[in-house]
Amino acid sequence: MASPDGRDEITWIVFELTHAGERFATEGNLEAHLRRTLSLDPTHEVFVPYLPLKCDNKVTLFNVMEGYAFVASGLDERLYFLATHESMCLKSVLHSKQDRTCILMTVPDEKIRDLKKRLHDMIAVEIRKNMRVGVIQGPYKGLEGLVAELTPDVALVLIELRTLRTIRSFPRFALLPKG
Repeated sequence: MASPDGRDEITWIVFELTHAGERFATEGNLEAHLRRTLSLDPTHEVFVPYLPLKCDNKVTLFNVMEGYAFVASGLDERLYFLATHESMCLKSVLHSKQDRTCILMTVPDEKIRDLKKRLHDMIAVEIRKNMRVGVIQGPYKGLEGLVAELTPDVALVLIELRTLRTIRSFPRFALLPKG
């Protein structure tokens, strides 16, 4: 639990992308590249504010901030700087200099949550009745289903498991269209 002044909240390191990095982001490959480059474990958070979605054999790109990617802080600071030299996708890491020391600048978690919400809100507009969707947040994360009904904020999704067939209500931003 974060303290009232937010000191225990996650902060984010900001990477500026090269043209190759932007291409990786639009193709949906940048997160995996960052994970390999920084040797991140699966629980370390990465946010790429681009999301390509394929629906009806057409790719639509959603993005809320071109040219940047975010990685949760918590690693040895040298690794973030080293990544910009090892990756063709990373142009620089946001930092300041004091004397001869480079100091990473971070973005508070609240700002990244806002970007994630904006991205999810953009995606929610694309969800239609009878569309296959995947659940990307909450206790049903990872399950897929069929949209049975829609309201402006909520989708009723038919989920079929081996021994269970049920309709559950999800906020539209918690769903992702499936090809």
